[in-house]
Amino acid sequence: MNITQKNIDALNAELTIRLEPTDYNETYEKAIKDYRKNVNMPGFRPGHVPVGLVKQRFGKSILAEQINKMLQDAIYKHISENNINVLGNPLPVDTDNDLGNWDNPSDFQFTYQLGIAPEVTVALDSAMMFDFYRVDVNEELIGRQMKDLARRYGKLSSPETSDAEDMLMADLAQLDADGNNLEGGIQSKTTVSIEYIKDEDTKKNLIGLKKDDVVKVNPHLLSTNHEDLARMLGITHDQVHHLSGLFQLTVTEIKRMEPAELNQELFDKLFSENKVTSEAEMKDRVKEDLEKMFEKDSEWLFKREFVKTIVDKVNPTLPDAFLKRWIIMTNEKPIEEEAIEKEYPSYAGGLKWQLIQSKIIRDNEIKVTMDEAKSHVKSILAERYAQYGMSLEDEQLEELAKKSLSNREEVQNIYDFLYEDKVAKIVREKCTINVKKLSYDEFVHKVQH
Repeated sequence: MNITQKNIDALNAELTIRLEPTDYNETYEKAIKDYRKNVNMPGFRPGHVPVGLVKQRFGKSILAEQINKMLQDAIYKHISENNINVLGNPLPVDTDNDLGNWDNPSDFQFTYQLGIAPEVTVALDSAMMFDFYRVDVNEELIGRQMKDLARRYGKLSSPETSDAEDMLMADLAQLDADGNNLEGGIQSKTTVSIEYIKDEDTKKNLIGLKKDDVVKVNPHLLSTNHEDLARMLGITHDQVHHLSGLFQLTVTEIKRMEPAELNQELFDKLFSENKVTSEAEMKDRVKEDLEKMFEKDSEWLFKREFVKTIVDKVNPTLPDAFLKRWIIMTNEKPIEEEAIEKEYPSYAGGLKWQLIQSKIIRDNEIKVTMDEAKSHVKSILAERYAQYGMSLEDEQLEELAKKSLSNREEVQNIYDFLYEDKVAKIVREKCTINVKKLSYDEFVHKVQH
């Protein structure tokens, strides 16, 4: 067997593998004998089918199978011995120089295309800058949260006139172009939460209403979420897309959530008995809880943003043509070239990040141990049960963590998360981090875009 490598450029190479009969004959003959032991053919006892007949019927496919195994072993041995960092898998290529006649086997020559990973250099130092976004937990946000908590534990009342935070129990009826009830049109009983309506004119139109008052509304302005609007009207999501015209809204009832008083009864419900004893202490506790909650969100956003930034900064070059061909050949279903061109940038971005992250991990000798994975799972489980007011003993958490870590896919996901977490910490330690405070609404907008 003879293997030669031809480097097309830094990212592409061709492997040419030449086989002579002496390379494959012994393996082929053994495979024929093994196959003969198990083959069933009419007129012959199992294991007694003549070798010549086995070769005649099955020799070509058996030879192809054995040569394919030899080729795969030879390719990966060559890659391993020469420390070639390949992307995807080697792909067969038809060339004018290839040899082979399966009907009359002799010399064979095969060519494979290799996509080679680029050399990546990542200089993590103070010259590399990233933004870290934090929510500005100010008086307005704290007040909003305290108000929401008080409402959550409040009581429903039935005021005479609607206000900006009320809920309307209403009948909706579809109108025709002249403003009359549409015969056979949509009719539904629903609830409209005024505070969540984004269109200001529609919101103003629903404030100050009383029972039995009637107004005309554009249903698409009651909710911009099509699933929600479909439920409100009792129709399908698809029907919402084709919905036009106005509806008549008739108020049948008004409901208002009267907030609970900021007293010891509420403090105990929110923070356990006697942990908080005044409105000022509640404000401090709310501020602390918000900062803890947003810190996790900030970490998540930082990871997402620094990945985008560092991929743009380092921007390793990929063997794009090879990778596109590899995606087409390895995809389970046929894929159009147009779809490849559309989806490839996202795939390439993910691959570039994998290369960059692997380089950071190697350069900084980052390791994740099974003990760290187990500790991470236990902390997640403890938080999850705490949300339901439950506290588990360490032995129980240990047992649950072991069960979770018995799933190979789950283990891989946990390791991936911990590696990415450690990479983010290294970046924050070595690079210049610009901390930027955003209002809650600005932060949410940043997360959503």
